[in-house]
Amino acid sequence: MKKTLWCELMIVAFLSFSCSPTWNTYSDNMFQGKRLLREGEYAEARNNFLKAAQAQNWSAAYAFAATASYKMGDLASAESYIMEAERLDAQHFSYVRVLGYKGLILLKQGKESQGLDALTQYIQVLRSISSPTGARQIEVMIKRQPIDLPGLEKLIDEQVSQYESDIQQYLGTGTGFYGRPGTFRPLRSITP
Repeated sequence: MKKTLWCELMIVAFLSFSCSPTWNTYSDNMFQGKRLLREGEYAEARNNFLKAAQAQNWSAAYAFAATASYKMGDLASAESYIMEAERLDAQHFSYVRVLGYKGLILLKQGKESQGLDALTQYIQVLRSISSPTGARQIEVMIKRQPIDLPGLEKLIDEQVSQYESDIQQYLGTGTGFYGRPGTFRPLRSITP
C-alpha cells in the first residue's frame, strides 16, 4: 500500500513538473533556438536560449547562448554565458559544449594559455565519455601552430553534436552508444 501511494505521488509530481509553464517555455525556446542555430540565425537563436534560461536557470541554455554568441563574433557575451553555464553545473551533459566553446572563446580572444587549458579539460572529458578518437583529433589540432580555429570549431561542433544526439537517444529510448552494456555512463543527464 505504501509503495503504491509513493509511486502515485511520484507520478503526479513528475507530471505536474513536466507540464509546468516554465518547463514548457524552456523546452519550446530550446527547441526553437537549436533550430535557428542550425539555420545560422544566431541572434534569434541566442534570444531563444536566453528566454529558456529565464524560464529555467539551467546550464544548457547558457551553453547554447554562448555558442550562438561565439558564432556572431560577440566574444564578451559568449564568455559571460559560458562562465554562467560552468558555474551552474559542471556535471551536466552540456559541460562538453561548455568546455569546447570555452576553449574556442579564449583562443579567439588571444588568451592561448587559458584556451589550451580549457581544451585540455575538454580532451579529458571526451576520454571519460568513451571518445578517445575525438580526444586524439583535438590533440592533433592544437599541436599544429598556428591553430586552425575554424577547423577546430567545426570539429568541436561535430563532436558536441554527436554526443548530444547520443545522449538524447539514450534518454529517449535507452538505446544507442550509451545504452550498450559496458560503456561508460555519460555525464549526469538529468536536468536539475
